[in-house]
Amino acid sequence: MTALRLLAVLAAAGVWTADARAHAGHDTAAHETMEVMSCESPPAHAIKGLPAPLSGWAVIECSPLGQQLVSAPGWQWRYPASFKVRPVIPAWSATASEDEPGAKYFIALALEPVSGEALAQRHAWLAGLVANYREAEPAPPRTLLHLRAENNLGHEFDVWFAEFDQQRRWAVLCVPECRMDYAFRMQPVAPR
Repeated sequence: MTALRLLAVLAAAGVWTADARAHAGHDTAAHETMEVMSCESPPAHAIKGLPAPLSGWAVIECSPLGQQLVSAPGWQWRYPASFKVRPVIPAWSATASEDEPGAKYFIALALEPVSGEALAQRHAWLAGLVANYREAEPAPPRTLLHLRAENNLGHEFDVWFAEFDQQRRWAVLCVPECRMDYAFRMQPVAPR
């Protein structure tokens, strides 16, 4: 009965299919459709490691739906006013990817610092779109990193990482919209 339930869950999630389709403007050689994502044997084009400093506070985790970035050991990610929902940055974050069949995985992650006037402008832009970020952090961060992610379907999305101090960091996903339900806090966990 357990195998039957798993099959029903996978079918409902749309990960059971082996349909390999070409997407407009996408290189089919880089597109490998798979039923379930495995970190032990990822597709050839899948990202297997994270660039620094992202690798200091995030790791790649696999689920039946595909790769996702989660908090690294020693870090806690949480949505404001929530202690139960675990924030993740899934490869299927791009709105265009949500309904496509098969596991999604990252094929490109480009991390770039934002500095000077561009940092202040980007902070103001994020604050204008994301109320919980604006209310918690009215002043610009000391560092701002822009992560441009691309998945195996060729869909791209952005994540903005703002560091205000060692204890106060935010991540804001823009998939493509930047919304407050896509923003979460990141903080180091004190050793026990």
